[in-house]
Formats: sequence, structure tokens, C-alpha cells
Amino acid sequence: MDPVLFFVLVALLSPIFASFFSVVIHRVPRSESIVSPGSHCTSCGERLGLPELLPILGWLITRGRCRHCGAPVPVRYLLLELLVPALLLLAAWQDGPSLLFLRDAIFLSLLVILSFIDLDTMELPHRFTVTGIVSGMLFAVLGVTPHAGFAWSHALLGIVLGYLLPSLLSVLYRLLRGRAGMGGGDFVLLAMIGAHTGPSGVIVAFLAAVVVGSIVGLVALRGVKADERGRLAIPFGPFLALGGAVALFWADAIITAYFRLAGLA
Repeated sequence: MDPVLFFVLVALLSPIFASFFSVVIHRVPRSESIVSPGSHCTSCGERLGLPELLPILGWLITRGRCRHCGAPVPVRYLLLELLVPALLLLAAWQDGPSLLFLRDAIFLSLLVILSFIDLDTMELPHRFTVTGIVSGMLFAVLGVTPHAGFAWSHALLGIVLGYLLPSLLSVLYRLLRGRAGMGGGDFVLLAMIGAHTGPSGVIVAFLAAVVVGSIVGLVALRGVKADERGRLAIPFGPFLALGGAVALFWADAIITAYFRLAGLA
């Protein structure tokens, strides 16, 4: 396929996928069917039609409100429909029309879905993380890898390191602070990231998540009373997902730059 045509197709189809992801994010944690009933307003129950169902444009045309009852439609739906195309277009630019793009598109889509579910429920459903682990390992076995030096063994090592690294740190945190620092879902999510990016990607993803998560946590603490700070819970999944995307696109460049700065390359 012509690369330009492929890029245009991704630009046209990715907002539609993002709209479907919003249904998955809302319904799966509630054990609801993602097929029936059709899309509807969660406030009044009225079925959505045009223009509400138009990705991106629908939210803008209706000014973020239901046409039937006037209830506000969260801006997160618009953000989701912008974020997914941005990520998939970046993958399309990097991979071109290839099986590698399919691999990366699945990975990025799962990262987005898991991030929004974690923000809503503080949970990372295994049905998505395990699917990501299996798909990453399967693509590696089939030879669909980000570069020639990446073999199925790298994916396997990434899975093991991705699970063990946060597990060990969580045990240490519990010994020092008397409570868990991360949930088990975070371990499986980082293992999923490792299946697609390998051991080096796990390190980059985890460090990026810790840095960004720490900054966001400090900002969030500024508006919280001292006696409530111990009860402040911030989901770590979105930060790991951000780190996973960074690792997918730039892990090799980051590691190379680090070794150069350290005088090791």
C-alpha cells in the first residue's frame, strides 16, 4: 500500500476506533455488553444519532452537551478521540503499512483503554493486560519486532522484568511504609509493556512513569490537607502507559543518549 494512502486511512479510521474505545472503557468495568444497547446518553438514556456519533466533530458541534437533556458530555471523550489518532498516526509514520504497525496499534490501543479504566476504577483488568502480553509475545515469535536485534527472548525477558521490578519495589515499600505502593495490576501492565518493548523498554517506561507520576503527585498534594494526604490515591496505570508509549517510540534513542552523556558510548 502507498504510504501516503495508508497514513490518510489511519487518520480517517483512528477517530472511529477511539469512539468505540470510549464504549469499552465505560461498559467493561460495569460488566455491560459493548454491543447492545447502542450508544446512548448516560443521563437520560436517549439513543445518540447524528451529529453526536461523529468522532471529534460531534462533541464540538453539540458543545459537549446532550441534545436531548442538555447534560454535559465529559471532555474526556473529546480528549480520547484526539489522543488515539495522535498515537496511531505516530505509529503509522514510524512503521509504515506493515504488521509492525498492527502490533504497535494493538499495544497503544490497550495502553489507552487501560489508562482510562484505571482513572475511573483504580483497576487494570487482566483481560486487557494479559491480551497485551499474549499479543506481544506472539508477534515476537512470528518475527514482527521493532528492530532486527529484538527476538522473542527479549519479549520474554521484558515480561519477566516488567513483572518482577515493580513487585520487588512494592515489597520493599511495604516493609518501609507498612502499605503497598502499587497494585498487582501495575505489575501485569509493566509486563505487557515488556512484551512489546523488551527489558530496556521496561526500564525506560518505569523511570518515565516514576518521574511524571512523582511530579503529578506533588502537584496534587498541594491542595490536600495534611491529615488527608495519607488517603490520597493516584492511579499509577496511566503513568506506566505513558512510559510504555515513550519506550515504544524512543527507548533506543533515550538509552543511546544516556550512554553518550555517561561517556560509555
